[in-house]
Amino acid sequence: MDYFQRLLRSREQGFSQIPGSFPESGRGEQQGEQQGEQHGDSEPQQRRTPLETIFRACLGIPLWLLYYLFSFLALAVGLLRPLNRVYGFYNRKSRSLSHEDALAVLIDTLSLEYSSSSASNADEQSALRDSFSFASVYGLENAVLSSYIQRGYAQLLKAASEQGKFAIIYLHNPLADDCGQYLSKIMCTERFVNLAQKYETLLWFGDVTVSEGLQVANSLKVRQFPFLGLMAMKSGNKIELIERLEGELLTYSLDSLEAKLAKFYPRLIELRQQHQNTELRRLMREQQDSRFQESLRQDQERDRRQEAARQREADERREEELKRQWLLWRRSVLADTPANTEDACKVAIRTVANGRVVQKFDARLPVEEIYAYVELLSQGMLETSRDPHSSLQKPDYEYRYSFKLITPVPRVELDPQATIRNVDVIYPSGNIVMESLE
Repeated sequence: MDYFQRLLRSREQGFSQIPGSFPESGRGEQQGEQQGEQHGDSEPQQRRTPLETIFRACLGIPLWLLYYLFSFLALAVGLLRPLNRVYGFYNRKSRSLSHEDALAVLIDTLSLEYSSSSASNADEQSALRDSFSFASVYGLENAVLSSYIQRGYAQLLKAASEQGKFAIIYLHNPLADDCGQYLSKIMCTERFVNLAQKYETLLWFGDVTVSEGLQVANSLKVRQFPFLGLMAMKSGNKIELIERLEGELLTYSLDSLEAKLAKFYPRLIELRQQHQNTELRRLMREQQDSRFQESLRQDQERDRRQEAARQREADERREEELKRQWLLWRRSVLADTPANTEDACKVAIRTVANGRVVQKFDARLPVEEIYAYVELLSQGMLETSRDPHSSLQKPDYEYRYSFKLITPVPRVELDPQATIRNVDVIYPSGNIVMESLE
């Protein structure tokens, strides 16, 4: 800070003689010269212009602000660093792992405790020849009982309830003593492994230092560790704790655990059969419902097809009736053969069914008159005489011809809306060929 103050004040500090030092010759003369220089410099400072004063103020104020800002930031960082370390410590403690990760960490911890306990008790290995290593039995992959281990407590209860199986809970406390001996003498023995395989017992490991394990320990009212609990399903699909082994190793006995397994196993078989029968009835109901729904869908589809066919037939009959009415109306308004040859157009028409027909048409009429004549000729309606007194109304129907009329040379399609007189290829005479559009 003194450095910045000297830099901003931009003046030299006075020389102070060190106490006890030897006097130097010429020091008074130098001090006198310095005082003279200071008196000499004071006169230019007194003659400083206002512009220079403003410039020095504009340059000095931002430097002072930056100086105090950086000083405040350095002080804040120094104060917050210990708080950040404390927050990081508690935040690390409060971070929760997933069920799979917590179980994997616990299995690794128990494996290390088992290994350390086995190494410290090497003299007793001859008495534990019928035991397995913890990792070979309870590893999450390719172990003896890995298929029975559940990832979470809720998953354990759900599987035991749905499958009708026993559930064994092991709660571990890292602060408890002799956990490794408990694992080697109880959990990893051949007898315990055989019991778990014989009764197809589901397994779950919990750590009381984790929230899930602590909640389970509180709900089961566990007071001593290690804790081994046996749970089974009773009537009403309710899971209850039927056997608990907790405390020191001397209080543990697999005889009581085996007795409980043998006692409740017939009841579990009965409940499992009931569950299977219930599931079988449910599947049968679902299959019956599925077959009923399929039959209903087929009936509805058949009814829909029949209704569509009836509707289609009705539409076709209505279409045919409208066509017949339109042809009858068109026959009634068909123009007669003109007697005056000046306004007549003589054409030779080659039809599909009637061969070559020569007919005269009024040149003042549209070409549609020729189309109507050919259609009525094809339908055989020109053979019947028309009633001149009939008053047929034009039906509300747009008739579409199923053919087109063309001239062979040059090949030109006749427009029904054009006037006959304006079509040079057929007026006053010409040849027409009927071509079907189908």
